[in-house]
Amino acid sequence: MKLRVGTKMLSIREDRRLSQADLADILGIPLSTYSRIERNESSIELEKLVGFADKLNIPIQELLPETLSITNNHHSSGQGGGVIFGNLYFNFYGSDEIARLKEKIADLESRLEKGGSEPNS
Repeated sequence: MKLRVGTKMLSIREDRRLSQADLADILGIPLSTYSRIERNESSIELEKLVGFADKLNIPIQELLPETLSITNNHHSSGQGGGVIFGNLYFNFYGSDEIARLKEKIADLESRLEKGGSEPNS
């Protein structure tokens, strides 16, 4: 998922009274790249945006559009979390869920190889 966050980046930069070169240096990207981001000519992968938030020492939500939010309401149970964008929800699975899904895939592959029956859910 790529996002355009130029307006948010400009606001943060102005609040901190930094030049584009200063903020590009903090983020570890070329000035030309930062400039395109700030003008909304380039979009950023969500993973990269998480790194930007970390380098700026701010919550990721401050960089996201108002229609996008991140949840980790299942984090303590090892089930992951997700991203809500408008009315769409993208789930991020935790390690326990990934292991369960891999096991289920292996079971289904085995059944297919044997000319198998329907799996038991």
